Amino acid sequence: MTTLAEGPGARVTSASGLQAPTGDSRFRIPYPRPVRAKTFSRGQFLASARTHGRAPALPCRTVSRSLRPGGHVNTSGPNQVSNPTVVHIPKLGGLADMVFDRGAGNPREVAIRIRQGGRLHDIEAFAFGQDVMSVAKGLLSAGVRGGDRVGVMSRPRYEWTLLDFALWSLGALPVPVPHDAPADLAEWILKDVEACACIVEDTNQAMTVAPLLSRLRSLRHLWQMDTGALNELRAAGRPCHDQDVHQYRLSLTADSPATIVHTAGSMGRPKACLITHGNLRRAAGNLLHAYGSAFREGSSGGVLLYAPFQHLTTRVMQNAALLGRIPLSHQVPCSPSALTRVLRTARPAILLAETHTAEGMVAAFRETAEVDGRMGSFGLAVDVAVRYAEAQERRRHGQGGGPGAKLALQHDLFDRNVYAPLRKALGGRLRHIVLCGTGVRRRLGLLWAGVGIDVHESYGLAETTGPVALGPPDRLKHGTAGRPLPGSSLYIDSVDQIWVHGAQNFRRYVGEAGTARTPGDWIATGDIGRLDADGHLMVVGRVGDAFETAGGVRVVPLPLENEIRAHPLVVHCVVVGQRRPYPAALITLDLDAVAHWMHVSGRPTKAEDQVHTDTALQAEINRAVVAANKTAPPGSAIRTFRLLSRQFIVGHGLSASSVRPARAWVEERFKADIDALYDA
Repeated sequence: MTTLAEGPGARVTSASGLQAPTGDSRFRIPYPRPVRAKTFSRGQFLASARTHGRAPALPCRTVSRSLRPGGHVNTSGPNQVSNPTVVHIPKLGGLADMVFDRGAGNPREVAIRIRQGGRLHDIEAFAFGQDVMSVAKGLLSAGVRGGDRVGVMSRPRYEWTLLDFALWSLGALPVPVPHDAPADLAEWILKDVEACACIVEDTNQAMTVAPLLSRLRSLRHLWQMDTGALNELRAAGRPCHDQDVHQYRLSLTADSPATIVHTAGSMGRPKACLITHGNLRRAAGNLLHAYGSAFREGSSGGVLLYAPFQHLTTRVMQNAALLGRIPLSHQVPCSPSALTRVLRTARPAILLAETHTAEGMVAAFRETAEVDGRMGSFGLAVDVAVRYAEAQERRRHGQGGGPGAKLALQHDLFDRNVYAPLRKALGGRLRHIVLCGTGVRRRLGLLWAGVGIDVHESYGLAETTGPVALGPPDRLKHGTAGRPLPGSSLYIDSVDQIWVHGAQNFRRYVGEAGTARTPGDWIATGDIGRLDADGHLMVVGRVGDAFETAGGVRVVPLPLENEIRAHPLVVHCVVVGQRRPYPAALITLDLDAVAHWMHVSGRPTKAEDQVHTDTALQAEINRAVVAANKTAPPGSAIRTFRLLSRQFIVGHGLSASSVRPARAWVEERFKADIDALYDA
């Protein structure tokens, strides 16, 4: 249960004007009265999230009235952009075909790389196909058949990919269950899909799922990877014939169900999306087509999957790598410094990760510089990298001549002494970091680009089978989610909601009555966004997250939350203020980063449940809030905030597939604390 410090004391004022009682975790910011709605338009509100300036426009097709989802055209910029390229997929066969076809045609190619004892071991295509067959026969002998749903509760590892293709070989449906899901969430997912079995990673997860065997009528089997369950399945399947598995595999078509993935559930109970083999095959083909150059660059280094498998983007990247004959490896969650060591060993060319990974690695580099007493040179190297990458970006989009001679010389100097050693520390081959989501600050993306590694944000939903927009490798624009992938269209309606259209869109929710959707249907995403002059998508927030203050000011909190969350000491930020006098915020802290910061600052160590009361720490977060407020439209600035002593976790503030807290849960759980912010 989250506790908050509530200590009395005299009010103190920091240099920036924020005020807080001594020992209290609340801050208040004196600001003018909120601007009322009659003086504040939607255009003004969204202006802070827009990028000005025009560049040569890429081909952009205007939506016709017969195709448009509805509403009036947003005249503030391009309202629709499409990528008409069509990637054809076979109508017959399923996803497992790519494994067996590759094993037959290119048996000696490296398909998977696994780390054992700190060293990499290659698994060739033929051997991987044989392992898939062995596990599939074991599952078949245990009674798993086509159409059965099997929960998989694990971190990213080789066994996840192995189980995906083994189950797909039988026509069964793997269902991701978050590896850290509490018992009630795991029970709800397995009950919702009527899973016949669940495969877990370790003892803790087995203890979470084991009680469900007696409560869920459909759940018959529980297998634990770390106790040798997969070896037992391999042994049990030996009496079966390969043809028994091929009989199931060859009966599949593009319309056969492949997996069930739950939505983020940011607006309520998550929904179960039924995804077909054709959806996933098309999504992988689209990614491979759009990123062919990046995949060719990565043919030797390969792809490292560092994002959870409940993100469909992870499985799309997995399939694209195998389809494109690119070596694939996995890494379980670890600290940024540990990830750096993994990258040095694995030496991938492409890293797939969640949005906070790019921020965490930079924070780790900053901590090292602080410990070594090199913060001055580190800050200068960051500034040069950002300015150099920004100049290069302007040149790519026809808005300038690129870096000047002085800047180029500075960058060359830092490249030899800072950037090149940094790239070497990350394995020497890493050139692309693909993120499962948006929200990375533009400056952070420019920093990585200046170092020589491109960061690509993506946009997609469970309903769209993962990414439908991704930063293009040849015309990357930092701070955006890029342009539509092949066969996809994006539309911004009159209330700035994003609509998505494409052949890879899902067909229906599990348990949904009525006929299935068709590829021609548009999907309302519930996200607020805009398209710039080049057709690059910028996601501003969620329709359901936007609120109006008591003064009539409409606030979309995501941009402010992202600005504050970018601070190295912050994990989550939730801006509140529905029908309140002004916006306020609840902020959680990264306790490991705070401990390092206090050590470097010479502050005395405090217990974890008391660290948020430290006045110097409050002042540090104070500065982050003030900086974020400078980007806020009139009346939308945060005037008070509170530091929480614990982080949100899955099942308690975080949904199954989102790194952002569920706003409704937070507002309900912390109602008394939010009231106290305004009562003060």
